Amino acid sequence: MINEGELDWKFVAISLDYPRASLVNDVDDVEKHFSGTLTAIGEWFRDYKIPDGKPANKFGLGNKPTNKDFALKVITETNESWAKLVKRSIPAGELSLA
Repeated sequence: MINEGELDWKFVAISLDYPRASLVNDVDDVEKHFSGTLTAIGEWFRDYKIPDGKPANKFGLGNKPTNKDFALKVITETNESWAKLVKRSIPAGELSLA
């Protein structure tokens, strides 16, 4: 999602305790077993700031949710960047989160 001009990753997850969780392993399974859910989530993230007078958010990647492999790659990369920031293991200015 592009939130006020900045990249803002969003991830959809399901609790393993949910009775139908075993049906979902990737994004295609969500649409198959919970039809309309991804559209509703996307619309909410697009519009949730409008009541505050802000513009609708936009989405990249063709306005489509990505698959689990893509999401896990993003999670890994952002976690590694976060760890470098916390450990101060690189000089200031050499890590870009953009």
